[in-house]
Amino acid sequence: MAAAGNPPLPIRVFFLEDNPDDVELELYELRRAGFAVQHTGARNRTEFLSALPNLAADIVIADYSLPDITGIEAIHVLKEQKIALPVMLVTGMGNEQLAVDSLREGAIDYILKRNIAGLGARVGRALEIWADRQAIRQAEQDKIRLREQLFQAQKMESVGRLAGGIAHDFNNILTVMLSCAAISRRLLTGDSPVARNLETIEEMCRKAAALVKQLLLFSRKIPPAVKVSDLNETVGRAAQLIRHLVEETVEIRVLLEEELPPVQLDEGQMTQVLVNLAVNARDAMQSKGTMTLATRRCNVARPDSAGRRGQEPCDCVCLTVSDTGPGIQPEVLPHIYDPFFTTKEVGQGTGLGLAIVYSIVTGHGGWIDVESRPSQGAIFRIYLPAHHAEAAAEPGMARPVALRTPLTLGVRPETVLVAEDEETLRSYTTELLEDMGYDVLAARDGQEAWHLLETAGRPIQVVISDMVMPKKSGLELCRDIKARDPDIRFILVTGYSLDPAQAVTGGQPDAVLMKPYAVEQLADLIRKVMEG
Repeated sequence: MAAAGNPPLPIRVFFLEDNPDDVELELYELRRAGFAVQHTGARNRTEFLSALPNLAADIVIADYSLPDITGIEAIHVLKEQKIALPVMLVTGMGNEQLAVDSLREGAIDYILKRNIAGLGARVGRALEIWADRQAIRQAEQDKIRLREQLFQAQKMESVGRLAGGIAHDFNNILTVMLSCAAISRRLLTGDSPVARNLETIEEMCRKAAALVKQLLLFSRKIPPAVKVSDLNETVGRAAQLIRHLVEETVEIRVLLEEELPPVQLDEGQMTQVLVNLAVNARDAMQSKGTMTLATRRCNVARPDSAGRRGQEPCDCVCLTVSDTGPGIQPEVLPHIYDPFFTTKEVGQGTGLGLAIVYSIVTGHGGWIDVESRPSQGAIFRIYLPAHHAEAAAEPGMARPVALRTPLTLGVRPETVLVAEDEETLRSYTTELLEDMGYDVLAARDGQEAWHLLETAGRPIQVVISDMVMPKKSGLELCRDIKARDPDIRFILVTGYSLDPAQAVTGGQPDAVLMKPYAVEQLADLIRKVMEG
């Protein structure tokens, strides 16, 4: 209640009362207690039900018993309609048991009409109690939501590690398959059907490699090769690509805010984000509707790892992809970023699209929000931190260009040391290099490779090492070898890309060969590093 000399406290009251005199009396007591009252009301069940869709009130004051509805029934109706409002019951006669029953059924308070002079104080206290209850309920909901977000984050991290491990092993398999097929095809002559089959195997290996790359993007084993960019230019180029991916029955709108601050991004990965979202929107709309790509500058608080909004606003650029499709069902929404989760029919999606979108965006230091309701489409908002000149970007490591040159046989008896923990790939690589004319030493891990280097009894010109190995990694081996003899050429073989932190803690290889690779690439790269 308002203290003496203070302005009246505004309050919105809904009266469920069939006696207008009682309403006037209750209004008088509320105003006398210092409330500035705005009120609406109903005199019976029909009026009460018709008022619910537009009900705007801070409290409901209801007669305990009306001819066709009771105050307790009104409480139940509000609960069924999911309308959270405190209800105070007023009655002309009653006893202690009625008061207990009313509170048990959900009333915030119960007052006899003969004690109506205390209505203002009771309403003030009821509003305080209600506010406390709502705060406790909200805190409990926040606790549940944060727990779910924590579980989701842990699940994404675990699946990411699993995906990265699977991708590494699968790349080893693809490397052997791809190179064996290429060598076998070269041994055939004429228009052999076997040659065509081998070409098909090579093509399928390359498609499998593209899928593996998606897994690596998801597990963040391929860090983005970021550079300071104009997001509008990236969206504009991506929109041209998207127009070729969707039917003419889909209208594409591009709304770009001018003079956006630059952002740091890998244009290839951000294009993939837009394409993935666009394809999902196209499929959701069944190739008929409107898709909107938009950018704008904004200041929003960055969420923490649990999804809670911080207090300090972040200068960001917001990229929005929206559609006019049927929307995402509420029960599906919590799972949309789960890898391999899809609502599409079997064979029509891998379930990696949004998982990769999530991974790429977070890998860029941004975050993503989604808003969707059934029959109202979906809106994905991607927030990327604005780049300021004083914030220097970390130097990245350039990825090697994939070379497809004719097979070049070794003509000098150079010694090559191969370090690879996967037995099949190690044996195959050894045999392949020996066929090229090289003297080959093979090691099962980095530690054994170091031992062979010290005990070989002859100079070693090139070391070819896998990056992920037990006992001593490829980067650790490179660091130790370069410290011992900088003239030894080192080729690091990996299905991952190097990030700056790895480049600092490990050695600096002379070349990086990405798995899966073809025979020509390996042969050509060896000659290149030997020739400086």
